[in-house]
Amino acid sequence: MATGACFQALTRDWSRWMAGEHTLDAEGLTGLLVGAVDVEPTPSGVIPLRLSRRSRAQEPTNAAMGVASAAAGVHVRVLTGASWIALKVKITRALPEGPDSREYPASFVAVVDGETAGRADLDEGDVIRMREDGIRLEAGDVSAVRFDLGRPRDGRARTVEIWLPHTAQVELYGAASDAPLSPAPSSATHWLHYGSSISHCLEADGPLGPWPQTAARNLGLRLTNMGLAGNAMLDPFAARTIRDVEADVISLKVGINIVNGDTMRARTFVPAVHGFLDTIREGHPSTPIVLVSAIACPIHEDTPGPTVHDGVRFRAARRSLDLDTGALTLAMTRRLLEQVAAERAATDPRLHFLDGLELLGPSDAERLYDDLHPDQKGYDLMAERFTALVRERADLATAFRL
Repeated sequence: MATGACFQALTRDWSRWMAGEHTLDAEGLTGLLVGAVDVEPTPSGVIPLRLSRRSRAQEPTNAAMGVASAAAGVHVRVLTGASWIALKVKITRALPEGPDSREYPASFVAVVDGETAGRADLDEGDVIRMREDGIRLEAGDVSAVRFDLGRPRDGRARTVEIWLPHTAQVELYGAASDAPLSPAPSSATHWLHYGSSISHCLEADGPLGPWPQTAARNLGLRLTNMGLAGNAMLDPFAARTIRDVEADVISLKVGINIVNGDTMRARTFVPAVHGFLDTIREGHPSTPIVLVSAIACPIHEDTPGPTVHDGVRFRAARRSLDLDTGALTLAMTRRLLEQVAAERAATDPRLHFLDGLELLGPSDAERLYDDLHPDQKGYDLMAERFTALVRERADLATAFRL
């Protein structure tokens, strides 16, 4: 069940919140969502997505769409005089089984005028058990998550955000409150960020913990986080999604998943990066784009993938073949990304390069709790350094409209 002081979570008693109060159905909630690039209608509600729905038909394993349905960075944002807001939801979590598997809670966080006002951690809903012998679905309950926000001072409307779990799929059925909920106007610069699990940040402590969310709040930006755990593979459908989403500045953090999966060589990686950028430029001909290379990861700095898990930590596989010509290491991806940015500079002056080692370098490797992913302190450090770089580097400050 839920934990915390500023909310109530009810499994079967949604009707008590609906009676005589201001209500919205799933369609009404859709217009209040920030951070989703698409929504998937269901018989009773909607599921926010961070990839276009049409991507599903172009990806055979459903891995990318699976993580894109986790609501990282997605939140309901309203202007309201309400003293409480409740959401009717159903969460779905994928839980690997094994002695060293991590279980990530599904956390909702309420923010009022920029200040955190409450948190709910749920373990209800559907569970997808990922076992060695297959996948099993365990059906769970619908939840009502209520945040008690207190009475507004002088009766004025406040900007209220309810951030959805970054670790789970959320099906939204409706909302109730004791005052109308209206879209909150925003003049903030819209930042779209694409990346791997190190941008999705499943390990973070709640939906505000991922470093892109923290950096966006530091810089006063409106964020769409397209961090796709394990799936930043330069897929054409991801490029088309970014192409078709409005954005004022775009960042692309590339490299680690390509090496993790041993999915490309230098021969294919460089054209794939160019193609990804070309597709985005079809919809964003003059939007600033920041190409970001991988943070430090000692197991792959000079050793190619694939990455394997030994039950406790990640490591590079012991390859059975001699090193292939062009096999990618992280150090090589950084050099190639910088080369791509330099080659395009003459015709694409709004493309910028940022070395990921400036966000988390070799001396910070102790922050990689499993030798691959940062812990919360590591994500906080990345957010702090990214914020400083955007403020201090003239080209990035201009790109982010500071």
